[in-house]
Amino acid sequence: MYRGAFGFDVRKWAAGLAGIVIALAIWQILTETKVLDPVAVSSASTTLSTLGPALGTGHLWSGVGETLEGTAIGFALGAVGGVLAGTVIGLNDIAYRSSFLVIEFLKTIPVIAVLPLAVLLFGTTLQMKVLLVTFGVFFPILMQTIYGVRSVDPVVRDTGRVFGLGTWGRFKSITMPTAAPYIATGLRLAAAAALLLDVLSEIVAGGSGIGLQIMEGQEGGDIGYTYAMIVVVGTIGVILVVGLTTLERRLLAWHDIYRDKLHGEKAWHPQRPRCALPVDASRPAAPVVVRTVAPVALLPSAVGDP
Repeated sequence: MYRGAFGFDVRKWAAGLAGIVIALAIWQILTETKVLDPVAVSSASTTLSTLGPALGTGHLWSGVGETLEGTAIGFALGAVGGVLAGTVIGLNDIAYRSSFLVIEFLKTIPVIAVLPLAVLLFGTTLQMKVLLVTFGVFFPILMQTIYGVRSVDPVVRDTGRVFGLGTWGRFKSITMPTAAPYIATGLRLAAAAALLLDVLSEIVAGGSGIGLQIMEGQEGGDIGYTYAMIVVVGTIGVILVVGLTTLERRLLAWHDIYRDKLHGEKAWHPQRPRCALPVDASRPAAPVVVRTVAPVALLPSAVGDP
């Protein structure tokens, strides 16, 4: 694996850039050959030529700032609430059993169904977007946290109790390290969902931000500007996911899953012991012969019996 001066995997990034170029080329070919209706779908060249000048205007960046503001606040509220509630529910069997059906009911409600209520309460304001984003990200993070907390091996938990760890010690040293990868996955997935919900609320309800600029381009007949704003939203989403993935791997580098990814080898842990010799899983294991040696004092020859 070749890495550049700043530690980046050059081949990985080159493959990613090649994928982008290929996607743009296919997009351009489909619009030029009119497989995609040019009236409804802007070509790649038109979109990029429109995006370039737009990046130099304050109107675009003010929309980006307003979108990120609603996304960040809603994501933070939903994440904190989901982790705290999920931890409490996951640690208590009674709380888990009593809240299971309620959570299953609420998490199946489409977020778009909450939008009229949010508009009725707050109008097309920042608070409306925050409410929608918070509702959308709360339940994925809540469920991931519950699953993570409840996935603690009972043997490990009992071992910690035997070694004198109190409630806080077991929570800090056993429960949270076990739940951390689950929570990190929930946060990463919820971040992309938060951006989508914020833009959705701007498009449907007319809240200020990139979504509103998408609608302005569509209503004004500027299809190139509309797709340019869609590209901006997609780029922001990629940056969020890549940033959170990198942060996740750095903060959880001590975990066995991430050690394997970082070092490219199977890291040792108690449930997966290292083996000095290669093992062929297709061949049955050899039987283990246990030899029992009787004490000398109990053997007939040792006591002089005939």
